Amino acid sequence: MKIGKKIALIVCFFVVLMGLVWASALKTTDTASLPASAKATPETVAKKEKETRPPLEATQPIVSKLDKGKLKTIDKNVTQQLKDIDFNGTFLIAVGDEVIYHKAMGYSDVDKKIKNTLDTKYEIGSCTKQFTATAVAKLADEGKLSLNDKISKYIKEIKTGKDIKIEQLMNMCSGLPDYLNEYIYSVESEEREEDSTLSKKEFINWLNDRDTIFEPGECFSYCNSNYYILGMIIEEVTGKSYESYIHDEIFYPLYMDNSSLKMTDTNCNGYLDSNFTPGIKIDSSYFYSAGEIVSTSTDMLRWLNAYTRGGVLSDKMFAKATNAGTDGFNYGYGWFVTDDYAYHTGNTELFYAVDIFTKKDDIKIVGLTNVNNTTLQPTALSVLREVENRLFPENHNEKATQDPTDLTE
Repeated sequence: MKIGKKIALIVCFFVVLMGLVWASALKTTDTASLPASAKATPETVAKKEKETRPPLEATQPIVSKLDKGKLKTIDKNVTQQLKDIDFNGTFLIAVGDEVIYHKAMGYSDVDKKIKNTLDTKYEIGSCTKQFTATAVAKLADEGKLSLNDKISKYIKEIKTGKDIKIEQLMNMCSGLPDYLNEYIYSVESEEREEDSTLSKKEFINWLNDRDTIFEPGECFSYCNSNYYILGMIIEEVTGKSYESYIHDEIFYPLYMDNSSLKMTDTNCNGYLDSNFTPGIKIDSSYFYSAGEIVSTSTDMLRWLNAYTRGGVLSDKMFAKATNAGTDGFNYGYGWFVTDDYAYHTGNTELFYAVDIFTKKDDIKIVGLTNVNNTTLQPTALSVLREVENRLFPENHNEKATQDPTDLTE
């Protein structure tokens, strides 16, 4: 009797097993018979994602209303200014919807004699901060956080400056010490490996071992730590990585398809100076939400157009983000600001970047270089003055464009 039961159990087991094998075979056959377009491969997922993205509006040929003689003079004078500083990169000027100047100069790889192009991808360094601040402002617009929230609400591990408000991080008025220069130096001095990375835990431990340098809101101090923490808050609120959120909410809808958050995505070498001295390329994790974006001049123009025309933030939030304020610090949400224009620069020691937009004449300027050339900032502001005074003299009366501060990176 016992032997009979065992045999019955064994038979049942094999019947069930054969049934599962048969069902699996049917499923495989069914899948194989599907047309290629119906299979869920990474390629088709990407294709489907593109198909669901709102299409770009059809662009019509722009009939310029600007004086051709003045544009020719601008072209000549801007080119000369860039040559004067040994500019090696891509430079763009737009007025309204019209690109009036877009040129690439110099080399992306000097040893191989490969030249920069209009599509060269550069590290933009601290210009990343305008994207980080905008992401936080967007979350505030959506009611997912308040700019008056304390950072300890989101990052409980942080002890130093735990009562600092989110807006004080954005305005560079937190009083936190700056982590970045210390960590970059540790790589350059070989205290850390050249291919090392920086974890968020390391950052928090570093911060908690230090004190604030002034009371929050007391004064201005440009500080990368502020924007590193903002990236962590974005992740905590959204449940996404910083990289994914910026891609999904900014890059993807704005068709910034040549922008990323991997510094290895550059398609040019970076150099320490105009003599093309090579340097150490530090991992993206050191810069994170304070400076890890890679982009092109065309993508940056798409960004500036959307940002300034209500395509990203509410009008009320945009006004706050670009308000010079009454505190005298002249720093908004990721921008150095004046009454007339806003700008930022970025420096990763091998790359330098600047972008500017005006509040009156809709002028946008983007300068990206794969050389650590800090003279690009005053040159870009000089170019802005050139364009204003040539095309809109009635608005500016030949006045000098003043740099609100030279405290950039």
